[in-house]
Amino acid sequence: MTLNLIKKFSEYFVLSKKNFVINKDLIENFVNNNHFENLLINLTEINPYDVKIANEFSKLNAISSLPHLRILKTSLNLTTERFFLELSHLVLPFNKDLSKNLNFLSSSISDTEFGNSKLISNLLNSSKHAFYKQLILDYEQKNPLALYPTSSYRNSNGHVVSSKDYQQIEATMNLNTFTSIKVEEDTLNINNPLLRDNYKSFGRCVCLIDQNIEDNYGLAIENYFNHHSIILEKLVYRAMEVDKHIKNVEKIVEDFRKLGVNRNEPILIIGGGVIGDIGAFAASIYHRSTPYIMLSTSVVSAIDSGPSPRSCCDAGGFKNLLGSFHAPVLNISDRSFFKSLRTSWVRHGIAEIHKMAVIRDKELFILLEDTGLDLMKTHFGTINCSSQNEIVSKSKKIIGLSLKSYVESEYDNLHEVHSIRDHAFGHGLSANFELKAGLLHGHAISVEMTLSSFMSYKRGWLSEKDLHRILKLFSEYELSLWHDILLDEKCMNDGFDKILQKRGGNLAIPVPIAIGKCKYINDLTKPELKEIIQEFKQVVSKYPRKGLGVEPLCSDAGLEDPVTVFKADENILKEAKLN
Repeated sequence: MTLNLIKKFSEYFVLSKKNFVINKDLIENFVNNNHFENLLINLTEINPYDVKIANEFSKLNAISSLPHLRILKTSLNLTTERFFLELSHLVLPFNKDLSKNLNFLSSSISDTEFGNSKLISNLLNSSKHAFYKQLILDYEQKNPLALYPTSSYRNSNGHVVSSKDYQQIEATMNLNTFTSIKVEEDTLNINNPLLRDNYKSFGRCVCLIDQNIEDNYGLAIENYFNHHSIILEKLVYRAMEVDKHIKNVEKIVEDFRKLGVNRNEPILIIGGGVIGDIGAFAASIYHRSTPYIMLSTSVVSAIDSGPSPRSCCDAGGFKNLLGSFHAPVLNISDRSFFKSLRTSWVRHGIAEIHKMAVIRDKELFILLEDTGLDLMKTHFGTINCSSQNEIVSKSKKIIGLSLKSYVESEYDNLHEVHSIRDHAFGHGLSANFELKAGLLHGHAISVEMTLSSFMSYKRGWLSEKDLHRILKLFSEYELSLWHDILLDEKCMNDGFDKILQKRGGNLAIPVPIAIGKCKYINDLTKPELKEIIQEFKQVVSKYPRKGLGVEPLCSDAGLEDPVTVFKADENILKEAKLN
């Protein structure tokens, strides 16, 4: 039904430049057109999260319209400028000329009283005011999200039953939210409208920025928003692994409070995994849920942590112990930022791509084998090559396949209600030993991923040939197969226990049973783990560098050693026990 109305509106609604005079006649041009009225009512009354609707748009290669369809659920509450902008994106796959005119209309009324007024206010001043007054009364009862939303990015519903004496009440609650994931080039180019379209109607952008990004791209960020006459409120934070703690989350929340961030105003986070994780966590607890857009500038954030629905910070010497489930409303993965990264950061980020390749996507694995070190040497085709080189197209495909695999794996279990999570490959024991060893995240998970692959081989699930294909891939990309932290029995046993705590009493260790296929180990014992580690050491010692990675430590990559924070956390815990 919605799709048909969009098509009819696109076919029959005509706009010309003479309609763009900003006065009462402009809104009359719309309210007196039945196609517009029918579409508006349908947009505000449908369930835009319906899988059937998504599949219909997908069949027509029009999925770019879906996020705008979901925002238009709250059409009446949008500013008039924002409404026409979202409508222009909605109809783009069906009528480019109408889309262009609607976009022009949105720009024409920008920064005017008419454009900044909510759509419902302008409709109430039209000749159809009686109709829209009645609509308000109806929607207050049956469709409040369309009228008074706290967020244009979420919807919820529930059901309550009670006993006859009202002494027992049972309730179910459901939340619908959405995320758009875009692989984009040159987001900060003033001719790229993506950020402009998301912030123009708010008049400003509250931007949380990684200090490294500020140093390299701060001026470009300012130029972009100045060019589009959008006020930029910068919040610059250092974002090393040692900075990923609750105190910084609290500081960020206080910055949001001082700036008076609106509950429907998406914060822009620009940077890598650390600033993304703590920024998202801060957004999730501010107003109990504030939307954010993630501009992912590192390899890890671009293909893994950026679109992740899990926000977090470290605590008690354990990775990501505190956190919430809060996905971005838009994740932008922009390869162009990779050119300014240290090669050591690129290398450790590639480990997250290896994760999806080994456990889920054989096509991606083969592509990584074929591409080899060129991926790292060229920073995904952004340095040491021309734009015509094959490495550029391969890099784009690797990013796209990685994102597809990650999102498919992650979003079907948004709140981790079960532990059958193949993307947790390498993220069990490593969560306990990463900080203690001072390892970069990519090297820490590489150690566990290769160890887990060996566990699968020992059980007869993974062939010897595939085991060594996996070990060879990690080794050729100079990632760690081994670190002596594995010989710390107490550390391994503590990590074992923490997995059980985090996964509801189960180990559920994902391991490959073939390239791109996964199974779970749930009956591993601590003595068996110790024995496997000893044997694993002998196997990987035959690989280059005896299985050691290149620049595996945070200190090797110019980052502060997280061991210092781990020791500080240990002292805090000891003091707490004494008191």
